[in-house]
Amino acid sequence: MNSPVIWLTACAFSLVLYQSVALEHGSAVFELLTSDCPTEPVNAEAVAAPSEPECSLLCTLSGECRLSVYLTDRAVCYRLSAMPTSTGSCGSRMVARRRLLASEVTVGPSAPTSATPASSLSEASVIQNLSSNFVLWYNFKKSFKNFVNQSVYQAEPVNVTEQSPVDGVRLQGSSGSYVKVSTAEFSKYFAFGKQYSMFFQGKFSCNSVDKCISSFLDVNNPTNPTNLYIKSDGNIKARVQFTSGTYISKTWTSGCARDSVERLMSFGINFGGTDFVFNAYYNGSMINSIDTSTSVVGGNFINVHNNLLIGSCMSAAIQPFDGWLQCWALLTGNLDAAQFDQLRSACSL
Repeated sequence: MNSPVIWLTACAFSLVLYQSVALEHGSAVFELLTSDCPTEPVNAEAVAAPSEPECSLLCTLSGECRLSVYLTDRAVCYRLSAMPTSTGSCGSRMVARRRLLASEVTVGPSAPTSATPASSLSEASVIQNLSSNFVLWYNFKKSFKNFVNQSVYQAEPVNVTEQSPVDGVRLQGSSGSYVKVSTAEFSKYFAFGKQYSMFFQGKFSCNSVDKCISSFLDVNNPTNPTNLYIKSDGNIKARVQFTSGTYISKTWTSGCARDSVERLMSFGINFGGTDFVFNAYYNGSMINSIDTSTSVVGGNFINVHNNLLIGSCMSAAIQPFDGWLQCWALLTGNLDAAQFDQLRSACSL
């Protein structure tokens, strides 16, 4: 189990800041227990969790959870709605954190030194800040689960053989290597008049080819997708396909260097309901659009958003992604630069 002393050494400088954010935006603050831990078997449903911070995150996302309990040897998480009646010592295989009530959290030098945010990676606060907007949030450095709701829309790696807690998952640029999510009925998020945002972060090169980031498509008819990709000139292009046959595309100038050096890049785009928003997010700054096009194609597009492929556009003209996938998100509504910064920070830490 993490020692309180070690934890505080790592978090001392960020503790007051995190608590201030927690009070302003409603994210959770937890206290690490060194005694009075629940005895086993824990009287709660066990949920798989790859790491202890994810267990705290799951507790944060549950309005009823007051105690997160993580068993390191089994990689399972328990979320308790109240302190257990039967308690004992906290063994080396159990990490228990009590969720503090708002009245127990203070801001400033007098803040309790044993309190720490729900997740040291800050994803808990980001998800809570944008909870009404999030549809999908993947952090491939940790898992293939949808952090917004881990019971739905889990991503499936297809011919992915390398995963790193630092860089994410590695795609080699082949047509059969990507991450897939079944997204039946997602056309409701891309209907004309609906606003949405997409965010991506990865480590890759802009090496003079059109390179796919992600695409929503009908795998049986992939020629007219909703997609996002890097053009051969280093600019970012997005396209949305409506079920009516109409599509809209827009290009933004990013300045991505056209060479073989892999660089960490993050960008986000907004669709305002009738067109893509003029400015897009790129590595902490807002960039301008350089062109927009609208047209109509014939065909049946009822299933156009039934599958999300991250790293593949199933197009001969757009090459599969080669590099490291780190994070990908879909949100309703439009984000400003500060909110995209939150996503970037959550993915980068």
